[in-house]
Amino acid sequence: MHAAAWILPVLAIAGPVGQARADEHMVLVDTIDVGGKGLGAFDISFVDPKLNLYVLADRTNASVDLFNAQDATFIGRIGGFKGVVSTNGVVNNNLSGPDGVTVVGNSEIWAGDGDSTVKVIDIATNNIVDTIPTGGSFRCDEMAWDSTDHILAVANNADTPPFVTLINTDTRTIVQKIVFDGTGTTPNATNGLEQPQWSAQTGLFYVSVPQVGSDPAQGGLSVIDPSTSSVVATYLVQQCGPAGLTLGPNHQALLGCAAAFGTSPNVLTQSVVMDITTGTVVATIPQVGGSDEVWYDSATRHYYLGARSNQTSSGVVTPVLGTIDAIGNVFDGNVPTSTSAHSVAVDKVSHHVFVPIGFVAAGASDPTNPCPTKGCIAVYLPSSVDADDAPRVASK
Repeated sequence: MHAAAWILPVLAIAGPVGQARADEHMVLVDTIDVGGKGLGAFDISFVDPKLNLYVLADRTNASVDLFNAQDATFIGRIGGFKGVVSTNGVVNNNLSGPDGVTVVGNSEIWAGDGDSTVKVIDIATNNIVDTIPTGGSFRCDEMAWDSTDHILAVANNADTPPFVTLINTDTRTIVQKIVFDGTGTTPNATNGLEQPQWSAQTGLFYVSVPQVGSDPAQGGLSVIDPSTSSVVATYLVQQCGPAGLTLGPNHQALLGCAAAFGTSPNVLTQSVVMDITTGTVVATIPQVGGSDEVWYDSATRHYYLGARSNQTSSGVVTPVLGTIDAIGNVFDGNVPTSTSAHSVAVDKVSHHVFVPIGFVAAGASDPTNPCPTKGCIAVYLPSSVDADDAPRVASK
């Protein structure tokens, strides 16, 4: 289906909806069936509000799946990816794909695959139009796009040592490969790399480094200057293995700490807000942690966390969608999700919060899963959003 057939006009955000609230609670309002083989294995998701487009890296169907972000409906999929790959009978995420996804220039989807390539999808035709090898042995994972310099940063998180590739999205050629091995200005990334983001305010890339050196409790946030194609700073953070990363207001970023530290009954799980200009930790939020992908919604001015490994202080895993008010960095609440719910993306126009949920494998337990048989995209709305702000979902 061509883009013109389903892209809707961007709607204006009415007064109180765009204001920050300290009592934001999430309500499950819909689930979306993706068809095909259902939804079991998946990775990163992304929303482009200008296109009203939500995209998901769907490994079960070896595809990038497309959804209308405004009315929360499945549009279709683009195949041609590795899908779920097993090694000696065991699923190997490092060889599976698609992985990271993002939208470039409102006209292309760039997606990492399990064979260390980045695939370029033309949104107008829904075809893969180019494949760019990064020279690694494993998957191209999470990515971010610099819309000023037209540079994509993509992490090969599973290679040893891990590396970030900078790609010119106009020429589709590699600009630089930055190896995170502790030489030069790079940190010694001993547990891969995770989410990069690009800041229009600073013109710099920021990359989550889950572990720096030998201490598993020490992570970092590395800063890449696209003008020099080099790491210019790494800010260390303690008791946090940064995975998800999203940029919020006031030059701040939320680091989704993937790991929990300590042992029962004193397990530490948390999220961290950092000043990206200084590396100063400005807030820690102990009520939610164990996150993978995280997202900032500039319309409601809230952070959303795909915290599937969230734990209580006694070590009990309680997967949740977490919500933090970015104005003041105040924890708002958690809503139960699923042990598979590590991905989250938000449409700032419709206020839909999309959380992919995988089907439950035979013999597994996932008591809070809203779609255990086939998997789905769970769609949440903030409780403060009036039904008139999402009439399509409310009337489905």
